[in-house]
Amino acid sequence: MMDYSRYRDGTELNWFESDFSMQRYLQRYLSPALREWGEGRLREMGSYAAGPMEKRARHTDREGAPRLIRYDRYGQPINEVWVNEGYQRTVEAGYGSGVVGWRYREDVPEPVPFFYTQMLHMLMSKAEVGFTCPITLTMSVAFVLEKFSSQEQRERYLPRLASMDPVTLEEGATFLTEIQGGSDVGVTRTRAVADGKHHLLTGEKWFASNCAAGLAITLAREGETKGTKGLSLFLLPRILENGEKNRITIRRLKDKLGVRAVPSGELELNGAVGFRIGEPEQGFRYMAEALNVSRMCTATGSLALSHRAFLEAAVYTANREAFGNRIDRYPMVRQTLLDMMADIEVGWALAARMMQAMDDCHTYGRETEENKALLRLLLAMAKYRLSENAVRHAKDSLELHGGNGYIEEFVTPRLLRDAQVNTVWEGPSNIMALEILKNLGREAKRTGGNSFVLLQKVEQALNQVTVPELAESVETLRQACVRLARDAKVVLEADAMVQNAHARRFADQLIDVCGAAFLLEEAQYDWDVRACSRLALVARYVVGRLGYPGAFGIGADVIPSMEWFDTIVLHREPIIHQTKQGERQ
Repeated sequence: MMDYSRYRDGTELNWFESDFSMQRYLQRYLSPALREWGEGRLREMGSYAAGPMEKRARHTDREGAPRLIRYDRYGQPINEVWVNEGYQRTVEAGYGSGVVGWRYREDVPEPVPFFYTQMLHMLMSKAEVGFTCPITLTMSVAFVLEKFSSQEQRERYLPRLASMDPVTLEEGATFLTEIQGGSDVGVTRTRAVADGKHHLLTGEKWFASNCAAGLAITLAREGETKGTKGLSLFLLPRILENGEKNRITIRRLKDKLGVRAVPSGELELNGAVGFRIGEPEQGFRYMAEALNVSRMCTATGSLALSHRAFLEAAVYTANREAFGNRIDRYPMVRQTLLDMMADIEVGWALAARMMQAMDDCHTYGRETEENKALLRLLLAMAKYRLSENAVRHAKDSLELHGGNGYIEEFVTPRLLRDAQVNTVWEGPSNIMALEILKNLGREAKRTGGNSFVLLQKVEQALNQVTVPELAESVETLRQACVRLARDAKVVLEADAMVQNAHARRFADQLIDVCGAAFLLEEAQYDWDVRACSRLALVARYVVGRLGYPGAFGIGADVIPSMEWFDTIVLHREPIIHQTKQGERQ
């Protein structure tokens, strides 16, 4: 059982060794060869992220934020971004871990899936989302080149983005947002004019994170076609092959609420040299794939923030005394920690499906129409729910710290500030809710409205659950699925404004049911294979508070914050039972 009272704060633990959920999903979803090859690397990152990386993150947030240097000492314009030395060392170690590069290496036991590199990303995200933002963008640019660029472009630029050597590394960025557009990318005004083997791009980008990156991708309009259909995608090197700087001006850096480590700026493209990726006027489709990678990373990074918030709250409440008792002995405090852990477990079940779908389509060559439809839905659902959860969990953690939680010497204010950006990056929550409806509508058109692959996956998950203690939970979700199918038909047949009115409510219902169903299937696996009933208890609690809240109301037979806390939150030795094969484990 975990004894959080042994530690003063979360930085005294190894963040991989103390993340039992991550260890569990590593064991279930990665091959034995990858586990043997990769587990030690995760353990090393768990120690590094909780130690040197966290210290540098604290310094960068408080005193060492990036600065724009306009002129050199001779008064010549240089337009460069300064970052502190500790941040530079974090860049070296972060990319050196292979969080981007392993996908493109051959000295690995087998192709390294996103499922693994996302775990590296998550461990770093517990320390500094402002650093994992550039990692996300570098991963996105590399992925676009992998999928859509010419062989010459891949050979020239992909090794730089995938490099684990700081000497040859080029970070990536996506210059997408323009002031008049925001989420409405179709009104992009940047123009591209052909000039020999390249194009010259002119326009403004309003919010460009990692704006000093060596290689960026951006959208621009070549012709007169309106909307997103007229956009092409271009690669913009910071330094051209002749050694000259590209004509990209950083007008100013944004003074942001959080994630201060990453330089985000306003840019002017003044006839900047760009190399078109893929076919003309296909840029929005290509950029959407980059956004898919970013949404995956935003979801998993948010889940990591939730776990860091939980960890800090668990340690603090295990050491703080009030009214003659440790405050983690009080049921109200335990209720908050219990809900945080339950959300994290549901989040892992949802994120695992998302990462599996990403790898099915883009690592293992199973990019069917059905798998693509499933991936688009899971990305939007996970990005929406997990980013919203992280804000709530950071707030809960701050509150459990009392007045100390509001003081910058503690990590909780930074967690809250950093978590908030994930609800906005790569499409705010409203846009994610609309994405869910749009993708369901697209699938209804493809299938004639007779079926949805996501609900089929939910049904398959529920069909696998045979644990008697979970029978009531399964039935509750089956009834919820009937209501979901009915509501989906009503919403998808409504006009655009009615859909807009119902989008978030429907998205919440859909995510609640899917997350709970996937968690039930994970609980069944633990019951059968690991002879462990902890996740079954978590699933009962999750479905109970979702489907029949009265199950845990006043006068109920069970008070989870008192009776289930040790098993769910502290990972008390799990209840051992007979497996299907009659073996004890």
